Amino acid sequence: MRNLWLSEWKTMTRQRSYYLFLILWVLVFSLLFLLERNNAGLSSFTNVTGTIVNILLYLLPLFMLIIGSFSITNELESGQWKLLCTYPISIPAYFFGKFAGLITAQAAVFTFSFGISMAIGLTTGIQLSLPWILGIYLFSLLLIYVFLILGLLLGTVAQTRWKALISSVSVWFFLIMIWPTALIAILGLVPYPMIDPLMKLAMVLNPAEFLRIFLIIQWDSGAIFGGSYDAVVHLFQSGAGWGMLIGYMIAYLVIVFSVSILFLRRRRFL
Repeated sequence: MRNLWLSEWKTMTRQRSYYLFLILWVLVFSLLFLLERNNAGLSSFTNVTGTIVNILLYLLPLFMLIIGSFSITNELESGQWKLLCTYPISIPAYFFGKFAGLITAQAAVFTFSFGISMAIGLTTGIQLSLPWILGIYLFSLLLIYVFLILGLLLGTVAQTRWKALISSVSVWFFLIMIWPTALIAILGLVPYPMIDPLMKLAMVLNPAEFLRIFLIIQWDSGAIFGGSYDAVVHLFQSGAGWGMLIGYMIAYLVIVFSVSILFLRRRRFL
């Protein structure tokens, strides 16, 4: 597993696109921070905070889905997967090694670019609070985490890189772009007493929505969700809130990994 992790890390860091992501994040965050240089400071959920959260929700999941799915399908198409099947390595070790290498590489490039953007913001006189910085950073890392795992799952299902790309864009479009519209349309067809529990269920099923709601509540801005989420706001703001986040991330990892391993085991004998 260690060798797979190192191999994936070296493969990612040798690609030109890896460093293009570094430039992209530095430009995006630096421009957003510079737009707010005349304001009192960034310490809570403001307009610029909402803009940053939306940009992260649009870009990070799409990139991670494509990177994760291509990581598996590249080996399936090239025949490297059949070669790996001849080695004494288990499928869980293979899958976890790839995930560890991918998330290490993506977290490293994002952390570096985020740090550069923070330095640029501070040198231009922007006041940035530590809780605000940590909130944005944690939100970004968790998005990388959940959508890389989901991308790897899509890679185990797709047979070619073209199908992996189509699957990644389709999942991103549904979970990120049209999720609110689809949710409203579905809730409009159910009896009124079922709307509230279905909204809570939908929040759990979509990891991006779960993380967005959790982050905004931690900034004491849960009131924007309305009375339907009062119970969620109180729960996330309580001492059990962070425990629920950790439990959700672990459960997500176990479920997606288990399904991915089942698909890989099927493909091993094809």
